[in-house]
Amino acid sequence: MSQSTGILPTATEDAAHRRPRIVTSKQRVTWAALVLLALLVIGVVWGLSMGSQHISLSRLPGALIKADQPDELILQSIRMPRVVLALLVGAALAVAGALMQAVAANPLAAPEIMGVNAGAVFVVVLAVTILPSLSGAPTIVLAFGGAAVAGVSVMLLAGSGSGRVSPVRLALAGVTASSLLISLTQVLIIFDENSADSVLFWLVGGVNFAGWGDIRDLLPWLAIGLVGAFSMARSLNLLALGDDMARGLGQNVERTRLLGSAFVVVLCGAAVSVAGPVAFIGLIVPHIMRRIVGSSYTVLLPLCAVGGGVLVLYADILSRYVKPPFEVPAGVVTALIGAPIFVYLARRQKVTS
Repeated sequence: MSQSTGILPTATEDAAHRRPRIVTSKQRVTWAALVLLALLVIGVVWGLSMGSQHISLSRLPGALIKADQPDELILQSIRMPRVVLALLVGAALAVAGALMQAVAANPLAAPEIMGVNAGAVFVVVLAVTILPSLSGAPTIVLAFGGAAVAGVSVMLLAGSGSGRVSPVRLALAGVTASSLLISLTQVLIIFDENSADSVLFWLVGGVNFAGWGDIRDLLPWLAIGLVGAFSMARSLNLLALGDDMARGLGQNVERTRLLGSAFVVVLCGAAVSVAGPVAFIGLIVPHIMRRIVGSSYTVLLPLCAVGGGVLVLYADILSRYVKPPFEVPAGVVTALIGAPIFVYLARRQKVTS
């Protein structure tokens, strides 16, 4: 048997050095899905059991089926809708954020950054306070209109017609539009003090007052938005290669962007109409998932849906601990988490540019 010289590794030594296990992309996806599933189960149980009326874990299964006792009624009429709505709203906003980043070819694109959420809120509050003739229209339709107008306005303000928009320029345009719309929304509330309590919820966003009616209103539009977004995964992967490459591979770039933008409006408008502008979900979740599982939208979009739901659910749970027995909206918690992340991403994009 030949001896190693100590300078050049033998085949056995080389294999030994290469022995550490490398986590493949498929393994990353599997582990990410398992971790999200575990967090989802823990969050659902936690959200259902905690509150002013504590329900033990052993009683949860029975309380989900029957509602004979007061605590069981609380679980079925208050806590279950709250948990379910948090999951659905988080899924809608996270997928909308990933979709918007793909369509705009911009890592800082997100519903709250591009003013989409603020636009939806402004139109809803406008209908409630100043234009009662519009208040008869479904809230979700008003939110759709506001989201669409705000998103298009921000893209025009950032100069999308002149080519690819820089991340920082888009962020500045979006933050400017969002600040303006939020200020106008606050003015509307000041002018109509009688409606202040009912619309103050729209300034922050949350699922504190969730009901089964909200879920019924949200579900059809959420299904349309999610199915449409998932069906675009292959087109979004091609779009990520660049416009010229995508066109060379037979992709209709303009149609893809238009369709993706339509699904963003559907998802954001639906979520905002029932939960208000829960901030930064569309920015945080896609970036986290992209770092873990990569940029393939076939995998990224479904995991964003689960991750967004989990994040809003935990934000809602944490909001109950801020000042018990009082609660703050979940949007406050997500803003505290998302604002530093947005600053970090904006600075990193500026340095990269």
